[in-house]
Amino acid sequence: MTHETATSPGGATRALETTRALANALWFPVLFAVGFMFCYLLPFHSPAPHDLPVAVQGEEAAAAVSVALEEAAPGGFDVVPTEDPDEAVLDRDAVAAYDPAAHTLHVAGSLGAALEQTAVKTFTPIAAQDGAELEVADAAPAASGDGMGMSLFYMVLTWTLTGYIVVMMLSAHAPHLRRRTKLLTVAGFGAFTSVFCYTVAAVVDVIPHDPAVIAIAFLLTQAVSWTCLGLAPFVTKWLPGVAMTVFVLLSMPSSGGAIPLPMVPEFFQALHPLMPMGRALDAIRAVLYFDGAGLWGSVAVLGGWLVLGALLLAAATLRERSRRAPGAHAGDRGGPAKAEAAEDTGAGKEAEPSLIGRVTDTAGRPVAGAVVSVVDHSGRHVAALESGADGAYSGLGLPGERLTLLASAPGHSPRVARVTLDHGGLVHLDFALYPDDAAVRAPESGVSEGFLPVSGRRVALGRRVREPGDGAG
Repeated sequence: MTHETATSPGGATRALETTRALANALWFPVLFAVGFMFCYLLPFHSPAPHDLPVAVQGEEAAAAVSVALEEAAPGGFDVVPTEDPDEAVLDRDAVAAYDPAAHTLHVAGSLGAALEQTAVKTFTPIAAQDGAELEVADAAPAASGDGMGMSLFYMVLTWTLTGYIVVMMLSAHAPHLRRRTKLLTVAGFGAFTSVFCYTVAAVVDVIPHDPAVIAIAFLLTQAVSWTCLGLAPFVTKWLPGVAMTVFVLLSMPSSGGAIPLPMVPEFFQALHPLMPMGRALDAIRAVLYFDGAGLWGSVAVLGGWLVLGALLLAAATLRERSRRAPGAHAGDRGGPAKAEAAEDTGAGKEAEPSLIGRVTDTAGRPVAGAVVSVVDHSGRHVAALESGADGAYSGLGLPGERLTLLASAPGHSPRVARVTLDHGGLVHLDFALYPDDAAVRAPESGVSEGFLPVSGRRVALGRRVREPGDGAG
């Protein structure tokens, strides 16, 4: 039997490995900083209205006001005539409507204080031209506890952020779970956050009481979570950046929550009809303040994101099935990885192991129930192998390529090793895990100072190898 140390990062210098490690660690915070500057500071440091829809009672009065506003703020307002200013606001045809005969401006406080203040500032000089003082009538006031009209935005932001954060945490801490288990988890968590946030908001009186808000909130959380789960197999390690770009950097400015939509740059205005955060905000406002005006169009967009997530999940499942050889499966103890693989492939035949080993602590005692997660070169999670009572684990039908292995167990620090598997070959790889409170931690290269936490060798397939059920090795 020939012995050979399992491959470590081949030929790369320590400086190159350090550069790669830093790049992998820093790309996300760099994206965060750059994204916030370009998506928030630069566009919003001096907000101004762009085609802000306002209505004026009477054809002649509307024409006169349109000319005056175009001279004062070119391109800032879109003036339309109306017969009923109050109805124009409640039907969401305009964010404000002016009655020149009564010198009264009809607004919707529930759309936010910033929008109301902009409308009042705009029409005060127009009323003054007639020697009158502008009167303000709120056709759709915010709840008594929502002084700035911003509370709904913070609620929708919470539901969006938690919708993708739960997927990030599942990917990081429970990668071995079946896809259906993850879907049930995000559904349960979405239901919790929907009810919890609605209850808190209703108790402190920042929104009117209407349980329909819970249904919209749940739809939003699932639209975000399902899309993130579906994207994960395709964008792999880039998922945090992709999710943050779509659901935070682009969604917050285009939502019309933090800054009124007519006052954001046209790029974000164009995004608003497509983005889930803004459409959820529209749907909830429609239910609470505008008698359902515009509700179903917003719900349809949220449903479209949910369908997109379902299609991505289906595509990921089909791709995984096509990549797996018939009858191949991972794991040998009937754990989650084996069940998932068998479900995806219909596996039922015996397959030769391509990776075996034991997980112990640094004193050599076996660690039962440890999970060895297997990730391929593209970052795709391939399998989760569970160690038995003797610490032994094995992987069946693993791809013949360079793999990254992460061994983890409760109460122990995780270990990382990289190996290259050959088709038809067998690699033996052992892990020694430090306790969580260990003062000395070995580097991820697999070689420590004073310890050998990761050891490996290749084994010819002509010899019988010890399987986890054979007893301690």
